[in-house]
Amino acid sequence: MNHDVYICYDKKDEYLSDELYQLFEKNNINAWSKSKDMHSDESVDTITNAISESKCFVLLLGKSSNDTNYIMTELDIAFSNEIPIVVFDIDEGKSSKKLEFLIRTQKVIPSYPNSKKQLEKLVKETSDIVKKPVDKVKIDSKTVDAFEQINPKRKENKIKKYIAIAIPIVAALILIYFFVIIPTGQNTTSDGIFAMNMTKIEVNGNQYAVYGESYNMPSNPEKYIMNIRFYDKDNNNVFEVNSTADEFKKGIIWQGDLTTNNATHAEFKLIDLNNKVISQNDYVIS
Repeated sequence: MNHDVYICYDKKDEYLSDELYQLFEKNNINAWSKSKDMHSDESVDTITNAISESKCFVLLLGKSSNDTNYIMTELDIAFSNEIPIVVFDIDEGKSSKKLEFLIRTQKVIPSYPNSKKQLEKLVKETSDIVKKPVDKVKIDSKTVDAFEQINPKRKENKIKKYIAIAIPIVAALILIYFFVIIPTGQNTTSDGIFAMNMTKIEVNGNQYAVYGESYNMPSNPEKYIMNIRFYDKDNNNVFEVNSTADEFKKGIIWQGDLTTNNATHAEFKLIDLNNKVISQNDYVIS
């Protein structure tokens, strides 16, 4: 036999031991396990020899590990041969007293909360013991996924992941609100976030055309009223008109006769049916 690591596992966890086997081999660590290297016609002496000739004993510790004497026997062989033992704990289950006694002084590496990170840690720890240091662990997604499926912290990890995604989104929305929405006069309504503002007023005698622009037109514009008030140079209100937001067409908020030509500036307000001001601005008529 020519191997570095003996993998000990319960039959129920064989598929995980196969993943560890592939992981070690991928990182130039020769592994030995019953499922990969023991033939049906071989005796238990093969297992004893495999453990005795290994440089490191890796125990895949799961809930089912308490139910088999094979693991206890294999651990005893490793102890008697003074072989370094590394325990890779795949769940948070409580070990039996006998098993706990055997592993309590050994190196224990949990497979959680970050399966990929912990698998890499297992490979590096093992590689140091067998004197085959690994700078960068090679690991494929299939192996990570296998351990992630039984990760006891999986639900907690998902929550943390969603929070990590949500935080920058919320932060971005706050920045948009304070640096984009508020400066442009927009406000939050039941229809979302939108605003209307005057951009230009054209005067031809007593004929006035008030132009404007909108941001995110509401789905139900009939609920909002555009109020325009015209003032003279002494700040007297010389004309006032209301129109609904659905009358806002092709950039023109309102057009018509003022019956006077002494208006010098105008005030615009977009309000809802409860008189809440959604957007407002002033315009000097030149």
